[in-house]
Amino acid sequence: MLKAVTYTSTRRQVEDLPKVKSFLDSIHRNSIHSKKAYQSGIKHFQEFLNVKYSQKTVDTILSSLNDDANRLEEKIDVYQLLNNFVSYLIQLNLSIPSISLYIAAIRSYLAYYDIDVIPSKFKRKVKLPKHYREDEEPLDVSDVRKILLSCNNRRLKSYLLILASSGLRAAEACALRLRDIDFSINPTKIHVRKEYSKTKVSRDVYISDEATYYLKQWIDWKYRDKGEWTKEKEQDDLIFTVYRTSLEPNPYNQYARMVGEFENLLATIGMDNRKQDGLKMRREITLHSLRRFVKTAISDQAGQDYSEWFLGHSKSPYYTKKEPQRREVYATRCMKYLTFLDYTTLEATGKNIEDKLSEKDKQLEALTKKQEQFEQLIQSLIDSGQLKPQ
Repeated sequence: MLKAVTYTSTRRQVEDLPKVKSFLDSIHRNSIHSKKAYQSGIKHFQEFLNVKYSQKTVDTILSSLNDDANRLEEKIDVYQLLNNFVSYLIQLNLSIPSISLYIAAIRSYLAYYDIDVIPSKFKRKVKLPKHYREDEEPLDVSDVRKILLSCNNRRLKSYLLILASSGLRAAEACALRLRDIDFSINPTKIHVRKEYSKTKVSRDVYISDEATYYLKQWIDWKYRDKGEWTKEKEQDDLIFTVYRTSLEPNPYNQYARMVGEFENLLATIGMDNRKQDGLKMRREITLHSLRRFVKTAISDQAGQDYSEWFLGHSKSPYYTKKEPQRREVYATRCMKYLTFLDYTTLEATGKNIEDKLSEKDKQLEALTKKQEQFEQLIQSLIDSGQLKPQ
């Protein structure tokens, strides 16, 4: 309880500082998430100052870092300050990415008020802990099928099928509205709003026929006749929100609920293993694992450029296709490899693979016969004296 009170009081202390407020307002113009992350970094920096420089605040420390500090004894070396701050953060047992983020936030705050941190000097004098990353736990079709077959929650199953066939980020899927789904074309098209895209660029992607089937089931169930409790369908309704409130629904609150339900599902089927990630234990399988699965499948079937475009990554400016062509690529090359419960499609996919293998066997057999005929011809020429053996 004392720690919570301390956190709240420090946060309020930081928010009330005029220079901090001005800085955070400038960050907020582009991203509210960046503002929250930087605010957390500044909060930790204030707690550090409370321990090491009890008379200083995040505002007043700036005057001691300027080159024109009034007296030499007031001058504080910015690199030593940042290095000590790193040591403080390490003692808090924070993850290495969090430490790097908070240091970047403070560097940005200092630069905003014309306190330059030279990159070459920073690299030499401030040592950040190294982050040794491990390969992510891969999912295959059988893993995804096991998860889906074990899911009895209509909402969660349709949500997972959308992620596993479109590669949407988890928060992007939570932000989908009824108007963002176009059932009139095949495969079904989904519009991702720029407000909830990580890159702040809107895009259109597709989902499998299987995901479409379960999504329609969920929508029909959500708006079924419940008497006086029946929900009226509005095009701006978030698809995966089940309660109507007086406030505007928040997709990120919905995301937290989906994560909780997914983790409970993994625990039920024994797929909730954890791995060491720096100082913390993290789950091997997350909602983002489905995005990695889609990226791999689409890259294998349609190529790197198409997969980068489909997932909303930075793509080559020379890679362009019209919408009908992009849709056809997904429908003909990718969708059958992103289908998990439609056994008709799965059997057709398996038969297609068997046919390809059979064709390869025939080609190999024909090449072997040609090789044997060639060797017989060479031998006959040697026997007749027309060709000298080497």
